[in-house]
Amino acid sequence: MEYSLAMTFVTSSGDKISMTVTGVRSDISQAEVSTLMDTIIAKDIFLTKGGSLTAKYAAQLTERQVTKFDVQ
Repeated sequence: MEYSLAMTFVTSSGDKISMTVTGVRSDISQAEVSTLMDTIIAKDIFLTKGGSLTAKYAAQLTERQVTKFDVQ
């Protein structure tokens, strides 16, 4: 299984922007996600058209299962 974390932030202009991190642990907690998002906002390292990231809006963990078939 592959897990990804999609996080949505509010920018200084009021727009919403999302980013996704792949390879996330399946047991990541809500507190860890909240802390990660707070750190991203505090470090202010992402440049967006809408300005700086100013607030958390949403987050979700997605599970993806891939089944490969040998068709040769």
